[in-house]
Amino acid sequence: MRVIYGINPVKEALKANPDRLNCIYVSVARRDKQIEAIIEAARGLGVEVKRTPAQEIDRVAGPVAHQGLCALLKDPFRYRGLDELISIWKGSGRPALFLILDSIQDPQNLGSLIRAADAAGAHGVIIPKDRACEVTPGVVKASAGATEHVPILREVNLSNVIASLKDAGVWVAAIEADSTESLYKTDLKGDIAFVIGSEGKGIRRLVREGCDFCVSIPSSGKLNSLNAAQAGAIALFEAVRQRL
Repeated sequence: MRVIYGINPVKEALKANPDRLNCIYVSVARRDKQIEAIIEAARGLGVEVKRTPAQEIDRVAGPVAHQGLCALLKDPFRYRGLDELISIWKGSGRPALFLILDSIQDPQNLGSLIRAADAAGAHGVIIPKDRACEVTPGVVKASAGATEHVPILREVNLSNVIASLKDAGVWVAAIEADSTESLYKTDLKGDIAFVIGSEGKGIRRLVREGCDFCVSIPSSGKLNSLNAAQAGAIALFEAVRQRL
C-alpha cells in the first residue's frame, strides 16, 4: 500500500506519521476549511502539496471516494510484531485488550473494527496473513485513519499467536452467536483478547479450540447474529464499560 485517500486518513497520517508522506494531492475544486487546514499542516511539516485536477487524483488513488484528496507514501504499511504488541500492553499500565480477527474479508468490516479498537484503547489488532483482508487504502478510509494509531499484527498462524498471548497471561474469548454464555455476565476486567470470526464461516475450528472460553452477545431480534464489525465493537466496549 503506497497511497491513502480521504480527509480523515490523510489528516491522521499527518498527525501520527508525517515522515511517511511523500506528497499530498489536493483537487483544485476543493477550497473549504478542512482542506485548507490539511494543506497548512502539511506545509508546516515539510510535506509537499500538489494542487491538481480531480482526474489526476482519480488516476493516483483509483475510482474511489477520495474526497478530492490523496497522499503518496514513502513506504508500505508497517505491520507490528507480537513482541511489540505485548510490549505496548505492558508499558500502558492497563489490562490487556486485543482484537483477533479470523479471516475477515470485507474491507469495510476490517476498517470499522480497527476504528472501534482505536476508540476502545485496544493494544492491538491481529489478522491472519492468508485468506483475509489486509490493510489496504480502502481499509484505511473505512477506519477513518485509525490504522495510523492502532498497532496491527499480520500473522500466518493465529493459533500460535493465541498460544503466545495465553502464555503472557491473556485470556482469549471467542465471540460466537451460539454460545450459551453471555458477554454481559462475563468478567472482562482482566487481560483479555476477543476473537471475531469471518462474515460467512465464523471462527475456524483450530482457532476456536485455542480459545479459553466462548461467549455470545444476547439479541432479541429475529436475526441470529450481528455482523463482525458490530460484534467486535460491542465486545470491546463491554470490556471498557466494566473497567470504568
